[in-house]
Amino acid sequence: MTGEWCYFKNAISKDVCEFIIREFSKLPKSYASVGVAGELSVEGVRKSKVSFVSKENDLYSPIVSELWNLALQANDDFFNFNVTKLDYVQFAEYDESYSGNYKRHHDVFWMNGDPKYHRKLTCVVQLTDVSDYSGGDLQLFSDKQPNYDDFMSQGTVVFFPSFIEHQVNPVTKGTRHSLTAWFDGPKWT
Repeated sequence: MTGEWCYFKNAISKDVCEFIIREFSKLPKSYASVGVAGELSVEGVRKSKVSFVSKENDLYSPIVSELWNLALQANDDFFNFNVTKLDYVQFAEYDESYSGNYKRHHDVFWMNGDPKYHRKLTCVVQLTDVSDYSGGDLQLFSDKQPNYDDFMSQGTVVFFPSFIEHQVNPVTKGTRHSLTAWFDGPKWT
């Protein structure tokens, strides 16, 4: 591993970001949960609404193809993890009406019951133009801190190891949308 995070600034066009927001917003949303299969309470931990897009959805393939290509590049250049699959993406809404946020956490379910896979690489796509909301910053807890202004540019795709703690600060004005994907691989040993 040669880096704790990397990003591709404006890798997804404004038109594609707006398409994702428009089309994914039509999907049924639920209040976000945490843990394997959402079995843990989120009170005080996470406030957002989410939709999941799996391989069976026609919206999945073009988005995932682009994210997979970026993940391979990021992985080759920075992480060198064994990643082998991506089952779904999560579309998230963080709104000012409920101070949308997600407190400090990591994305690996160490005791997930899956005999083969762990999350290895987390990907977050910034879909909303930063002028449309306030707050909602993605913050990583790593040794080397990124320029967070670059992270929040519309269409920017951020990658980091799923074991790195991170959070989304509360949205104070407007609505922030993001897309998150987790690239899995053989269990950490």
